[in-house]
Amino acid sequence: MSEAPPLVEGRQPLVPDWSLVLPFPMARRVEDGSLVFWHSPRGLTFWLNAYDAGEPDDALAEWHEIHASAAFDLIEERETDFIRFAYRLDEGEEDGRQPAFYGFACARDGGQIHIAAYFDHPGLLDAVLATWRSLRFGPALQ
Repeated sequence: MSEAPPLVEGRQPLVPDWSLVLPFPMARRVEDGSLVFWHSPRGLTFWLNAYDAGEPDDALAEWHEIHASAAFDLIEERETDFIRFAYRLDEGEEDGRQPAFYGFACARDGGQIHIAAYFDHPGLLDAVLATWRSLRFGPALQ
């Protein structure tokens, strides 16, 4: 029988200069090139990928172009040299999970992070949004 993976919490490094804050302690693994955080009893999983990108406005235009036509709850947020975009998508899963959350963040000269969140309970949406909004590009915070 395998051991349960260790739990991590708080601000987590993703790739150089990118980090996020987890909503509660979660397990961490790398699978198929993606960083995955999950908490099975609470029914929440995050999948993260990093990509090269140019200007944040160019990334935003691309995200708008490729997001699914069935997407809803679109969010666009801007800070200086930093853009976030997100949407939800009902993928027709029959396992009782909530519509998926897809979020993107792009920083000038920092590439972009894509985050997908899958969760079972509607009350977890606030934690998902807070985690997405915690994405930061810059020196590690103490």
